[in-house]
Amino acid sequence: MGTMKAAVFHEHGERDVIQVEQVPIPRPARHEVRIQVVACALNWLDVGIRRGPQFGAVPTPLITGVDVSGVIDAVGADVTGWRAGDAATFYSLVTCGLCEYCRDGAVTVCPEHKIIGEHLNGGLAEFTLVPARNLIAKPERLTHIEVAALPVVSMTAWHMLITVARLQARETVFIPGAGGGVASMGIQIAKHAGAAVIASTSTPAKMKRARELGADHVVNYRDADWVEQVLNYTDGRGVDVAQDLVGALTWADSLRTLARNGRLVVCGSHSGKSVDLRIPQIYHRQLSILGSNGGTYNELCNCLELANQGVLRPVIDRVLPLSQIREGHRILEEHDHFGKVVIQVA
Repeated sequence: MGTMKAAVFHEHGERDVIQVEQVPIPRPARHEVRIQVVACALNWLDVGIRRGPQFGAVPTPLITGVDVSGVIDAVGADVTGWRAGDAATFYSLVTCGLCEYCRDGAVTVCPEHKIIGEHLNGGLAEFTLVPARNLIAKPERLTHIEVAALPVVSMTAWHMLITVARLQARETVFIPGAGGGVASMGIQIAKHAGAAVIASTSTPAKMKRARELGADHVVNYRDADWVEQVLNYTDGRGVDVAQDLVGALTWADSLRTLARNGRLVVCGSHSGKSVDLRIPQIYHRQLSILGSNGGTYNELCNCLELANQGVLRPVIDRVLPLSQIREGHRILEEHDHFGKVVIQVA
């Protein structure tokens, strides 16, 4: 069948464990298609999986890469509705379809779920395999680079703010780390919902970018009094919703920004898994702490359509070739970006 270039790691570790090497081109099973990858964006998931073992057991050697845009080049025997030459992206969550959660439509908490790019080989390669049921047609008005920058961050932000936190028009939301992928999409989604947005980031240049995305007010989290700045902007009331993707480092401050009856919605812990939680503030102020995990197929389709209409804009920091995959990991680990780092494969 031949070989292809892929970014592979055979063991967990620092960036030097990633090797661009030749591996066999995979053959699609009866229910799968093979996509020739044009572009694949990086996520913190790629970094976390490489570092291990906080994401649990993953197979090695492994090709990561969750956000893919490309062109179908082969289809399995049982696949209908798709053919070679179709431009497509995909929903990366593969679920059992049989458990009580899947039957209830709550696929993001399926205990048997697998993620393409984590438990299955992903898109940081010239070709990747995808179950046909996970495919989504590439939005016509967007380039492959733009499409690759959208899936994980857009559906995650939508699921957090709209589905789980139930953000409403005229509410106020605090979004930290505006340069991150989910945060930069969260700003846009919150504005689309009619909410006011307060964002935080670390440099004047990033503050300017956050305002350009629609943030009504931006604070520099390096300022010792940034929480007071948020509270002052709301006349001491606090925000209705705080989005937290960072973890232990930011939980306490995110809770401090909340108004009474406020909601903290969380979807990340890379800065630490444990926090000293002061219980009285939860019940005295009637705060809610809400967990959010990924997004659904329909939420992703909705976000892609909004991007196709120009309502949501892909936020791209830079595009690198596959040969610079280690540099892509460095950029994420050192927070040297605003928006997505996209790897151009073809």
